[in-house]
Amino acid sequence: MNSTATIPLPPRRLPVQWLHAPAMVLSLVEGAQPPPVGRSCRFALISGRRGSAALPTQGILPACRRDWRAFTLLEMMMVVTIVGLIAALTLPHVRGFGQANAMSSATRQLLDDVALARQRAMVNRSTVYMVFVPPMFWTNTAYGNVAPNRQETNLMMHQYAAYALISLGAVGDQPGQHFPRYVTDWRSLPEGVFFAPFEFNLTNNPNFWTNILTTNTLSGIIISNRIYGWNTAIVPFPSLPTSINPSNAANVPLPCIAFSPQGGLATPYTNQYIVLARGSIFYPTDTNGAPVFEGPNVVETPPGNDVNNPSYIQIDWMTARATVVQNQLQ
Repeated sequence: MNSTATIPLPPRRLPVQWLHAPAMVLSLVEGAQPPPVGRSCRFALISGRRGSAALPTQGILPACRRDWRAFTLLEMMMVVTIVGLIAALTLPHVRGFGQANAMSSATRQLLDDVALARQRAMVNRSTVYMVFVPPMFWTNTAYGNVAPNRQETNLMMHQYAAYALISLGAVGDQPGQHFPRYVTDWRSLPEGVFFAPFEFNLTNNPNFWTNILTTNTLSGIIISNRIYGWNTAIVPFPSLPTSINPSNAANVPLPCIAFSPQGGLATPYTNQYIVLARGSIFYPTDTNGAPVFEGPNVVETPPGNDVNNPSYIQIDWMTARATVVQNQLQ
């Protein structure tokens, strides 16, 4: 019986070449140590054939060069100058982009809340009002000797820019006994956008209006819309009265847009508009930073952009559905 013994072969090590220059190839002996830490060298493996002759037992360990790089002060100053020049050129465009983004956010927010008001009016089978905070609203509030509460003080810093949804009834109320409810909290428009001031000047005055023109430069069509003022509704303001503090709210006439339970507006045959403006509102404060009872200073940027470059929400009187109307620049 023949038997063959198999002797395992020891693992074969491959020689390593350390390369620190393209034109210099230095071989290392088998088992040589890598270069010291902190030095940059490249290495490669040399493939060999099984059963090849023994490798040399002597070699040369390369002296690896350092790959440290740096830049001069002049180069750094040139880079800083170029970055500053690019920032100066792009800053006006970035600022304009921010204003456009704020207007888009404001229109999106109003579209959502108009749809919410319409839906709540139909679900609750009651009129829902979108009420706005007018300038110097405290002149319609009977403070007497009572200081304004915190909610009123906060709304002083949001004149021309805050609104809320209020329902004067709900399903299940007894006939003739309706209890108002705030559908939403007081909401503010994004910074840099506010309601057009002329909207408050036209409030509850059907004999005055403002014509606003929008243009489609591609088709050359100019559309004229006659903007009437909002109506007013007497609602609890700024919140509902409570059993603990019944004087927490007073019934105040506020500018509003009314949504009927039938899914339309409570103002038949007349569309409603929410005209927006770009700019800043400066609210007067005392030395401690607290708001004072004075009207704010409104600055439109650019002046008259609420009419000359309009962006407004149009609410159809029959369906109470809202759309955004702007100049179409093609």
